[in-house]
Amino acid sequence: MGTILFYLLLFIVVALAASAFYLLVRIIGIYLRARRLETMRNYETILYAALPKLGPEDTLRALLPQPDSAALEEVLLRMGDEAEGEWKEQVIQVYRIRGYADKRLRQLRSHSKPRRSDAARRLGRIGDPEAVGPLKDLLSDRREEVREAALFALGRIGTLPALRAMCEMLGAGDRWAQEKIAEAMEEMGDECHLVLCELLQEGNAACRAFAAEVAGTVGGNEEALLLEGALRDPEIDVRARAASSLGRLRHRASRPALRQALKDPAWEVRCQAAKALGLLGDGDDALALADALRDTSWWVRQNAASALQELGERGERALEAALWDGDRFARETAAQALEEAGLLEKLAMEMREGRVDRGKEKAVRRLAEMGRVGCIADFLGRSRERAVVEGFLSLLAGVEHPELEEARKRAAEREAAAPGGDKDGGGNAEASAGPGDERRERGSE
Repeated sequence: MGTILFYLLLFIVVALAASAFYLLVRIIGIYLRARRLETMRNYETILYAALPKLGPEDTLRALLPQPDSAALEEVLLRMGDEAEGEWKEQVIQVYRIRGYADKRLRQLRSHSKPRRSDAARRLGRIGDPEAVGPLKDLLSDRREEVREAALFALGRIGTLPALRAMCEMLGAGDRWAQEKIAEAMEEMGDECHLVLCELLQEGNAACRAFAAEVAGTVGGNEEALLLEGALRDPEIDVRARAASSLGRLRHRASRPALRQALKDPAWEVRCQAAKALGLLGDGDDALALADALRDTSWWVRQNAASALQELGERGERALEAALWDGDRFARETAAQALEEAGLLEKLAMEMREGRVDRGKEKAVRRLAEMGRVGCIADFLGRSRERAVVEGFLSLLAGVEHPELEEARKRAAEREAAAPGGDKDGGGNAEASAGPGDERRERGSE
């Protein structure tokens, strides 16, 4: 019993000693971090106050002769993350004078993968343009993490030489690398236009395709002209991306080139050209897009129909006319597009307002004649407005289909069950019957 008690007490003492040691280590760690943060705040205050007045060399010599090296470098890196223009140049100069830049450049040649990656990221955060050459060499590193760190660093440096160095990775087909290069181009703004123009005329097809895609986000009039030329590129991917970018650029002067691209041998190009014309939204393109409704590719037909919807009334009229097209694909695509665009709802609204749109009426009847009565029957089943239901049924008089017959039967049952028998649910029977009578007369004609 005594032995058990002894070991129990010993365990308690050891546990208490371990807890005390753990707490002591935590307290010391917190204290050291607090001291470090305080030191970094002091360094930051000194640099922000003295650099604009004294310059880098005098600030270091007079105010920071023997700083904590790690703390000062971290402060400079944080300042480099946010600094711009002349202020950033001063921060870079301090980083060089203290020897941090040389140290990190040496580490780029280290045998340790973490050291190479860390050095590249630090040089990127500070934004030293003199590091572009060594970082470019790192793009061919055998380790993916190191290559990614080098790309990150070059993107953060953001100079024209840095961007050109990054573009050498395009030939590898690395999607992540392409995204980082695109981000760098967007951040550079107008300065990236020169590189884009160079890439659009590059011998490597992957580079041309990348440039054709990015130009739709950061390009301008000059790139639009090059993109029009890219619509004749021997590579399908380049032509398709060029067509897509011309639409996103909203470059209206490119409409003739895009209409020509609707005849491209590759369906991928025709598909993007149709979508681009829809984004440009010019009604004069309705005829060319209507022709594309006969395309052998489903994607081209769908994009052409969507583009026609974007053109407003002229596009809608072209879709309605396509319901009588000799091509079955054109008829079916136009019918689906009109249904999705709310043709029935639009016609019902005009009936309520007492307006007559012969084009919409003919289109709805044509849908029924084509056998596309499911949406019509569903609409009539949901509608509780007698005038609208009677107007539609009158419009579709003579069209035989089981679903329409069922819709007529339900309409008759609702009318019979309505208060007042054959009256308009207690409302104005004469006003409700008027539009229906007019459409009955037109149907009989």
